[in-house]
Amino acid sequence: MPRFDNEGFNPDSRINNDSRDRSVPEMENYYGKSNDFRFNDPVSDSPVIDNQQKWVDINSYGDIEPPVRNQRQQQSGYTPEVLRDFDREQRQQNLYDRRNQPTPKKPKKRRRKKINKPKKILYSILAIILIIILLLSLVVNGILGKIKYDDPIENKYVASSELKHSPFVKNILLLGVDARPNQESETSRADSMMLISIDMKHKCVKMTSFLRDSWVYIPSHEGEQRLNAASAYGGYNGVVDTIEYNFGVDVDGYIVADFEMFKVLVDSIGGVEIDVTEAEAREVTRNKIRYGNVKLEAGKHKLTGEQALAYCRIRKIDTDFVRTKRQRTVIQSILNKAKKNPLRLFSMASNSAGYLETNLTKGQLKRAAAAGTYCITGDMLQEKIPFEHTWEYANKSGMSVIAINIEKNKEKLIDYIYNKTAEEIKAEQE
Repeated sequence: MPRFDNEGFNPDSRINNDSRDRSVPEMENYYGKSNDFRFNDPVSDSPVIDNQQKWVDINSYGDIEPPVRNQRQQQSGYTPEVLRDFDREQRQQNLYDRRNQPTPKKPKKRRRKKINKPKKILYSILAIILIIILLLSLVVNGILGKIKYDDPIENKYVASSELKHSPFVKNILLLGVDARPNQESETSRADSMMLISIDMKHKCVKMTSFLRDSWVYIPSHEGEQRLNAASAYGGYNGVVDTIEYNFGVDVDGYIVADFEMFKVLVDSIGGVEIDVTEAEAREVTRNKIRYGNVKLEAGKHKLTGEQALAYCRIRKIDTDFVRTKRQRTVIQSILNKAKKNPLRLFSMASNSAGYLETNLTKGQLKRAAAAGTYCITGDMLQEKIPFEHTWEYANKSGMSVIAINIEKNKEKLIDYIYNKTAEEIKAEQE
């Protein structure tokens, strides 16, 4: 039997309760009095009013606002299909953007590169070179400690602004003195004077010999005299002052060596090869007392330090011009030998440092050595003072001297040291 019958359910109870008031209370009638849903009235057959169409047709809405459309919906020709197409395009664009967005790269783990055998050899060679450079720097400091240093003295006879100078040129005056026993070196006359110009601009080394019999004005003597007498009047600085005063070039400093150092220098590199003439060999061999019992043979031979010194001192058979040329020939032979094996430079410097005297500081010597290393692979040129056609022999105070044109030699020397290239100088000398 159905459950409702057991519980006394009466299906007609709803009909019997139709007398109840189902109208909307006034306080809860949110649609206004004219919108009574009339729940108690029977179902009306009146047609349904389309209020949406009413909103469209009414120009004045009163208190009721019409539905708001977005900008796209307000455009003319709007249809629901347009909105669907727009949504589809937007979804496709978003999908395209996501697919083409670059993914962040994960940091790669650094892997240790394998060095092949050739590279290992190269790195080993570079390491060895670095070690050699560090060791040589210590050796250089040791070499510099053996040199005797003089206090630099400023030239009081000519202003530095009046001298020709260049940051690309280093001028160092080499003085060879023939100091006798028990004689102060600075009181002896300079037997040889050679200006070494390290030209970094034209990458070459220019050597200029000054003939010792040249008649010049010596400021410390306050008069004219032979050039080699300048050291006797004003010491080594007196030679520098005299060259600067007469020829207008800035001399950075001097390096002095006696004949004993010259022999040690040549022997430290195993001798030098020199082409000796018959007259030169005969002069040295026959005059044992003058040249220290040294023998020379004509021809191209490797000379020892004693033989090379005797060769440089020859002057009885010819002029002082030829004598200074022999000195430059030996110096150039030494430099050429060092050029083939630069490590010999340290052997030369180590063996001869104890015989040297200079007014340059250790820093100046290091910079000059660095500049010389840069230029030593270039040309090595020779010249002399006085230049050709700028001098004549003369007799001064009963002495045979070389009278020179100071202004012409000054002009030519400045042009030679600072302006001319190696090719121009060699073309002129040929």
